[in-house]
Amino acid sequence: MENSLTRTLAQKLQISVPTVYERYKAELVVDGKKYQGLRATIPRQDKEPLVATWGGIPLIWDIEATIEDHPSKLWTKHSELVQRLLAGYCELCGDTENVEVHHIRAMKDLHKYPGREKPEWVKRMIALKRKTMPLCRTCHEDVHYGRSLKRQTIKIAEVKALQKRAIQRY
Repeated sequence: MENSLTRTLAQKLQISVPTVYERYKAELVVDGKKYQGLRATIPRQDKEPLVATWGGIPLIWDIEATIEDHPSKLWTKHSELVQRLLAGYCELCGDTENVEVHHIRAMKDLHKYPGREKPEWVKRMIALKRKTMPLCRTCHEDVHYGRSLKRQTIKIAEVKALQKRAIQRY
């Protein structure tokens, strides 16, 4: 690392590596022990000087050092789709058995029903502004085969309430 640092400084300042060592060589005292390192100081008027140091770290093996091999994950929340799947209900009829996910390629595909009324599942996906929708097996087959839905649909307000409960649960 020191070699990389000195070469970078030499290139940036257009000087040789030995000149970097001559210019920035410093004796650093850490916990009463002296170490060789590099120190750059920029004096400022009416302020403390800016000081950058490199080195002063003992490179000896510490048998009692703790090593964290498995750092904790930075995220704890599930994505919205995962939350909707974990909720385990059909967003058309409210059934909780055999929940699958229906996908469309693009939202613009939902608007391609010229001269006829859009099916209920299309209206629901447009209202929820989602390309995916958890459906029970019966509703999913009805959607794929273009049939009218066999089951009674629940209102969007009920779907939103179920989503809120699912989010609070997870």
